[in-house]
Amino acid sequence: MKKSILLSVFAFTLVSSLNAYELNGQIGVKWTGFKTEKKAAVSGTFNDIKLDIKSSDKLSDFLSTAKVKIVSASLESKNPERNDNITSTLFSLATSKLIAGSISQVNEKENTLTLAVTMNEVTKDIPMTYEIIDGNIIAKGILEILDFNMKDSFLAFAKKCAELHENKSFSDVNIEFTIPFK
Repeated sequence: MKKSILLSVFAFTLVSSLNAYELNGQIGVKWTGFKTEKKAAVSGTFNDIKLDIKSSDKLSDFLSTAKVKIVSASLESKNPERNDNITSTLFSLATSKLIAGSISQVNEKENTLTLAVTMNEVTKDIPMTYEIIDGNIIAKGILEILDFNMKDSFLAFAKKCAELHENKSFSDVNIEFTIPFK
């Protein structure tokens, strides 16, 4: 009897350790844009984010299965006027209503990954660095809005916000995501 209990515990432990990486909560997404000559930071997130990720025993395999879809109109900066200014200009095109991302490469030795982002029917690779802190994979990189054929949208945004931004809006956006795992 003791032998079968010990075998059961051992088998459970073995099966549990096979999936060393599995999602343990909701993905966090943060963006930070910049305004004024002093490059003042403005941050936010999105309220409608869907992540599909498969459990795996290897970090690189776990991350490589990640696929995210973000509804751009769900942008949240904790300022309704700002939300409207961004969504009515930058994300006003029908082709930019959805932002999709997937991790195409992971280098565990260098703690880097490549996030393939599709926006406005354009896919670009965003190099990112990551670190693991307290059961969270935190990745950071820089997205260039103009790389997604969004020059007209960006110029409309800059014009709409010219007074608020002291006539200076930046097209580079810091992006960050956090994937909690167990």
